[in-house]
Amino acid sequence: MSSAARLRLRELLETRQCVRCASVFDPLSSRMAQEIGFSVGILGGSVTSLMALGVPDIYLLTLSELADQARRVCQASSLPVIVDGDNGYGNALNVMRTVTELEHAGAAVITIEDTVIPRRYKQPELNLSSIEEGCSKLHAALNARRDSGMALFARTHAQQPLPAILERVAAYSRTGVDGICIFGQTSKELLEQLNGVTDLPLMLIDYAKSELSIDELRQRGVRIHFNGHRAYEEGVKAVYRSLLQLHTGSDIDCDHNAKQLIGRFAQQQQFNALSTDYLDPA
Repeated sequence: MSSAARLRLRELLETRQCVRCASVFDPLSSRMAQEIGFSVGILGGSVTSLMALGVPDIYLLTLSELADQARRVCQASSLPVIVDGDNGYGNALNVMRTVTELEHAGAAVITIEDTVIPRRYKQPELNLSSIEEGCSKLHAALNARRDSGMALFARTHAQQPLPAILERVAAYSRTGVDGICIFGQTSKELLEQLNGVTDLPLMLIDYAKSELSIDELRQRGVRIHFNGHRAYEEGVKAVYRSLLQLHTGSDIDCDHNAKQLIGRFAQQQQFNALSTDYLDPA
């Protein structure tokens, strides 16, 4: 099943179209996305952290927990699934282990990012590794891969100066990876600049409304566009509403904000306080 899914993903990248990516987080959502007609899905680390641990995206999730969920999602359908490998859970050797585990789980694509995670003591939340280390980890990922049909994407953040992001993308493209993933709001100008430093397929991850149509993204080299985990968020909202109505015995019109509900029950405020106490004390 995974080999066929990987082949379809490779074919998708070569067609030079741009497709919307579905948020898939369990076997049912994987099957739903496939039946609806999505060409690709993504299992995000943030959603997996909520599913497995009930905690926010602060990198408490372990590789084994991610791999277990990836195996369930990837094997439930023939949908090609991108798995968020975070920063590979450590150094270059940890990256190799990450690729081995997620490849075995059935991932069609693994993204490896250059963010320094978990957050270090008294360091900013967004802290990027050096380009040299980023390239080293990508080389290690490629060395660990056994099925050449599985794609590896280098991921970096749009929230950095233009020269810096162009330098990173150019360097990562030379490692031999199969694509570049950009996280964060991306402008027409940035995409056009990226096309000048890489000819690899682009994947965009942004949670805001994009200023570009799917065709405009395609023209600028974007092959996969992911616009957030709305399916999961709406699912959480539906569960809360259903339980509330069951408990009260009546249909209640509860118009709760999904993100606020997730923050509340994932104990975001408590973890923020812990981060202040132990990671950034006065």
